[in-house]
Amino acid sequence: MNRSATDPQQESFQFLGAFLIAIALMVTDHYGNYLNSVRSIILTSLSPLEALVQTPVAAYKHFAKDYSSFDDLQLENQQLKAEILILKSKQQQLITLQQEVKRLENLLGTTGKLANQSIQIGTVSYLSDTPVSQFISIDKGSLDGVKPQQTVIDEFGILGQIVLTSPNFSRALLITDPEHQIPVRVQRTSQRGILKGQGLDQASLNFIPKNSDIKAGDILESSGLGGVFPEGYPVAKVTSVQDLQESPYATISVMPISNIREVNKILILENKSPRYRPKIFRQEMEQESSEVNTMETVSQ
Repeated sequence: MNRSATDPQQESFQFLGAFLIAIALMVTDHYGNYLNSVRSIILTSLSPLEALVQTPVAAYKHFAKDYSSFDDLQLENQQLKAEILILKSKQQQLITLQQEVKRLENLLGTTGKLANQSIQIGTVSYLSDTPVSQFISIDKGSLDGVKPQQTVIDEFGILGQIVLTSPNFSRALLITDPEHQIPVRVQRTSQRGILKGQGLDQASLNFIPKNSDIKAGDILESSGLGGVFPEGYPVAKVTSVQDLQESPYATISVMPISNIREVNKILILENKSPRYRPKIFRQEMEQESSEVNTMETVSQ
């Protein structure tokens, strides 16, 4: 009992003593700065501990800063990619426009031959290149004044002629179609014949006697006979000339000069001459060739 009674008194005396000592140390340090060395030793010993405690905080701040910078870089990278995509798209449009201008310049470069003809510029919307049917569809129709038998050309030469029209579209039969024929002449010699389509981008030159002056590389142009196709337009180039014994005519293969496979812009010419009658013209060509052969036989 006595021990339990004295314990609180001892604790009070101990607290009071410690308090007085602390006050004395504070007063002494304030006026005499006697504890600076002790404080310096304590701070020195605590510095590594403080650095250790601050390491996770510093690491977190550094990581947060790097992560934020990484997010900013990703966002900036995405923005730059979007800008590059837009610029590339505009560049493609510019290239397309430049090519379009060049095509139109080349196309309109043929207008020097169109003194007495009105023209329309059209765009090819479809190409049929099967062996039995070769034609193009054009985005101009009867509402635009397009009519059957008008000549269709590109910047290189004659493509074909209009055969069908609707209000907004028309169809042009290509010179390579098996059903198409066009009167032509050899540019170098003025020898006349009929160019007939063979399909698959091929054609042949008919009614040329074997002894005619014609060779590979000769250019064929429209003769203007028959009244459908205007005179003087390039049509095809001779690729081979063969002499078959059983025929009085040479077998001549030709390649169209016009860019049939890749044509985009075309010109539709208005022909004011009489309509073409293929059967009558073919008969005239056969009769003329027969007369030439007879004269050559007699002279021999």
